[in-house]
Amino acid sequence: MPPPPNSPQGSLKDTKLGDSPALDQVTSIDEASITPEGSTQKRRYYGLAIICLLNLVLTWAWLSYAMVNTYAQEWFEVGPQSINWFSTVYGLAFIPFPLSGWFIHRYGLRTSIIAGSIVTVVGSWVRYAGTAKVSFAGAMVGQTLLGVAQIFIVPIPSAYSEMWFHPHHRTTPTTVGSISPSLGSMIGSLATPYLAKKASGLPRSILIVAIISTVVAFGALFVPGKPSAVQATQPEVSENLSRTHSPKDYLLMMIKSPEFYMVAVPFIVGLAIFNCWASLLLLYLVPYGFPVEDAGLLTGLQTGIGMIVSLVVAPIVDKWRAHISTLKVLTVIQVALYVTFVFVPPSRSRGFAFAVAVLMGVAGTTSLSLSLETLAEILYPVPPEFTSTACWCIGNVLGAVWLFAFAAGMNENGDPPGEMSKTLYAQAALAAVCLGVPINLLGLFGRKDKTRFRRRELNIREHGEGSLA
Repeated sequence: MPPPPNSPQGSLKDTKLGDSPALDQVTSIDEASITPEGSTQKRRYYGLAIICLLNLVLTWAWLSYAMVNTYAQEWFEVGPQSINWFSTVYGLAFIPFPLSGWFIHRYGLRTSIIAGSIVTVVGSWVRYAGTAKVSFAGAMVGQTLLGVAQIFIVPIPSAYSEMWFHPHHRTTPTTVGSISPSLGSMIGSLATPYLAKKASGLPRSILIVAIISTVVAFGALFVPGKPSAVQATQPEVSENLSRTHSPKDYLLMMIKSPEFYMVAVPFIVGLAIFNCWASLLLLYLVPYGFPVEDAGLLTGLQTGIGMIVSLVVAPIVDKWRAHISTLKVLTVIQVALYVTFVFVPPSRSRGFAFAVAVLMGVAGTTSLSLSLETLAEILYPVPPEFTSTACWCIGNVLGAVWLFAFAAGMNENGDPPGEMSKTLYAQAALAAVCLGVPINLLGLFGRKDKTRFRRRELNIREHGEGSLA
């Protein structure tokens, strides 16, 4: 049984934290502190819903032009590379990501959500005004603002789940928050081609996204701050450490840990490759005679099924603590699928394309949240907003940079004209090296102890396994 709320402080000396500082003091907590009830439960789900909706509309905005690339070219009277800049600038907006981690850590999750919401509203309406007036520069300014808004929202789910959810049930809310950009990708992929069936329909499509973004942003004003009963869902040790260690210290803990790279590199590269894949999918397929609508359908189906499977897998992985082993299997599957996709366009088979895309969605989407939770556990006491910010932001920036190189792989004199086989080979090679290798080194070379789930161990030592079940 856990001690009563007024129990005196205990102590714990953890000498197995490697490069991390020892955990000198632990404050006892009661069951209520890790399982909020009543109104607190309702408020935490409202906050999670707002985070998901903000991620959704921001990702939808990202694909607003890419999914109707040819119509956007006609509307703005520019070439395909210019339209690709709408996707590229979204990734480049993540460059100031250290500011994002510091801001979330310094001012809290609620303030970060509200700040991101304000920038989302401004960016949405600037973008609409630019599109309606056929101003490429104006639309690009709005798109850039929406990209900046992401750095305040996208990294939040893992930190939010740590604050509001039970230690043994954090993977599921982290999954819900982490796959919400994928849901936005699905909706954007499916809805945008039907909202803009011709070039003149583009402004209406952008207007609808702006209206939805404004409504969601208003709801963000009512997101709760912290649980009212007890101010955190984890032991106060992390609070104590956050007062004695600076963001610079946490950054050093991350970059000095080999385990960080083993988990983060597959996440970052996987995210970058997928962003490029989603942005260029239409250009991969159309030269081989695939219908224009297939790009949206493929992305939508991939995302939808991937989300469903990841939501089923998350609680199972949580129950059996199989995060690392599951990640290793999923990354190998992703490598195999990127290699297989090389043969999809020339096959001209819609069934083959849909099958590979769905499997890519299942493996890729499921691995995102598992990676974030694994990093939060094995790098503890580094706050999860630092690890998740680094992964999301570097992945998006890298994707923006690679988009230039991948788009340059178009062969106008190829067979058929416009084919991008060189890009597909490069994609597969990057996946094989950067996804398949690092994660499978985790726990080897005598570093098994560095893969311990420290957050959970701390709770178990205080309360026992049964009290946290």
